[in-house]
Amino acid sequence: MKNTKLAKPVAGKTFHKYAKSASSFWSASDFDTSFKVGSNLDFTKLAACQRAIANFVNIVTGKQIPVVFQTNNSSYTDGTTVTIGTKLEDANFDSAVGLALHEGSHIAYTDFTLLRRWNNHGSNIISNTKFAHICTDELGVEQTDTALNIIKNLLNWIEDRRIDYKVYTIAPGYRMYYESMYNKYFNDKIIDKALLVGEKCEETWDDYLFHIINFTNSNRQLRALKQLQLVWNTIDLKNIHRLTNTTDVLMLAIEVYKIINPEVIVKKLEDISDMFDKNGLGDSEPGDGNSGDGVEFNDGESSDDEDSESESTESTGNSPISKLSDNDLKKLLDAVSKQQDFINGVQKKAGKLTNAQSSLVNALRESGTETRIVDTESGGKHDGKVTTVVIKKLNTGVITAMPSLFINGAADYIKDPSSTNNHRSRKIEENQEAIMRGIILGKQLGNKLQLRNSDRTLKTTRLVSGKVDRRLISQLGYDNVNIFHRIVTDKFKNYFIHISIDASGSMSCGNKLTNALISAVAIAQAASMTTGIRVQISLRGTDDLQGKEMRCITVYAYDSAVDKMSKIKNIFKYLDTYGCTPEGIAFKSIEKDIKADAKGDELIFINYSDGGPTNVHGCGYYYNGVMFTKRVVDNMKATGFNVISYYISDGKPYQSEVDNFRTMYGVDSQFIRPDNMLDVAKTINNKFLEVAK
Repeated sequence: MKNTKLAKPVAGKTFHKYAKSASSFWSASDFDTSFKVGSNLDFTKLAACQRAIANFVNIVTGKQIPVVFQTNNSSYTDGTTVTIGTKLEDANFDSAVGLALHEGSHIAYTDFTLLRRWNNHGSNIISNTKFAHICTDELGVEQTDTALNIIKNLLNWIEDRRIDYKVYTIAPGYRMYYESMYNKYFNDKIIDKALLVGEKCEETWDDYLFHIINFTNSNRQLRALKQLQLVWNTIDLKNIHRLTNTTDVLMLAIEVYKIINPEVIVKKLEDISDMFDKNGLGDSEPGDGNSGDGVEFNDGESSDDEDSESESTESTGNSPISKLSDNDLKKLLDAVSKQQDFINGVQKKAGKLTNAQSSLVNALRESGTETRIVDTESGGKHDGKVTTVVIKKLNTGVITAMPSLFINGAADYIKDPSSTNNHRSRKIEENQEAIMRGIILGKQLGNKLQLRNSDRTLKTTRLVSGKVDRRLISQLGYDNVNIFHRIVTDKFKNYFIHISIDASGSMSCGNKLTNALISAVAIAQAASMTTGIRVQISLRGTDDLQGKEMRCITVYAYDSAVDKMSKIKNIFKYLDTYGCTPEGIAFKSIEKDIKADAKGDELIFINYSDGGPTNVHGCGYYYNGVMFTKRVVDNMKATGFNVISYYISDGKPYQSEVDNFRTMYGVDSQFIRPDNMLDVAKTINNKFLEVAK
């Protein structure tokens, strides 16, 4: 824009000079704006995108404003929620973020009470609002609905400028999103062309609004209409920050209405006179019904019928011949309609979700689900980058929305525990029995670990230095100068234990998963009875999550830092096996998270698994699961992880399986029954002693 501080977000030609997209500044290789997997949507990426946009809105506004995907044809800011469409690929992403920021800023800064019902009387909403009463007070007479809607359009547009300027100046890091939004809605080439060739230059409200809306366009023509320069001066965009609230904006909109309205009235009277002359009615006798007598204006505003007549006259030839082609006129009509929708807050947003898809995306978002890229390539021509999914918080929403990861029918059971299904009920009961057994064993283990809660204090007296021992001061008279003491307190280190359970299909054979759960729950229970031990439990497997590609899926089921043991009692009964064994790929996807969560405490990583790792979609041509897992585990050890890896087996394992297991985990491989807590306690205690050295 010329001569205003708003030049960059609205000039329309600066955005593409910066980068391919604004998201390129913060998104790494593990995030892109391609949300399609074949013909399906990537719901994990959509959830991550939704969370990112919500974070942007919350940062800019300072408020926790919900951002949701539309699930029907309605998509607008209702004063509490920002709605976005699902078609966010590439170029659409930045403009969608800009629009979300724009709408979120309205929620934060716009007074929506102006347009709420003033009282419960009357049939029309706009005429019974605080907005309408202010207009009446300022203009001295009650306004028609047509006049109120015109003022409302002016109010909306000026309020947009006030809000956008405010955010654009206080949050410069988000400017590129605003520029992209303006490019989409206000910098259409056909708008530029229409302004330059002198289109829409009749003294009508429609044409005035067209030019006012495009004041932000550098090709604006302030002489196109009689009062346009005065309107420009009155709005004074470069000092739009002088308007501190929505009421200030309304008063300015009314002033603009006062400036333009007389010119529009004169134009309408001229149109009516021209119409009479063309039909040979100009010399009719007064009172014969053809002279125009009886045409009344309320505060200069015509009735709805007169508006229709005026528009009809213009469409039949009173307007000057357009300088645009028929095709350009159609494009202009579409562009103007898009601008009007923007001003009225009813932007058409492409793409929507079904109710089931919306539930899935919400569950993914609320559970902190993220996609991570794991590079499995060790050589060769193929890429080898695997997309993994990490569900950071297990809750009933995740179980309901992602049933393939849990006991078949668990979602139905959650909704109605009385629903009958013998197989499902039996499986849930078996899990519940295992959990209760784990809790009992954990209490036994916890009683042994409670010694950690006691500090050992050693006081040494009669020293030549240290703190004065008051009991020995009296001995100074006997030439005893050794009256000092020192107290040494030994405390146990804090430990962070992450338990990763193989939840692949083979773990469903016999009691493999059950035994792993018993052991993991026992450790969690024991840790809850002591101080200084934090326990996380995760499960890993593969699933397509309603897509076409099998992915490594890791679910964080429990974290003692935020969860109570009641969560294990209430939710672990729904856990089940899913897919194949991603092993090292899963470890790599959460390695950094585990390290960050440990916060410098001694870190112990406990693994339960029953076999060798398999390929996952995207693995490199030369991918070897055993050797890749070995590299990942070796790296974990080198960066501070202390590893214990339990081999789960119902019988005597094949020697090849044992060899592979030892290759992956080395001396930290353990071949015991994990439900035997004496052996588990012994191996964990040995690891504690090893770490303490």
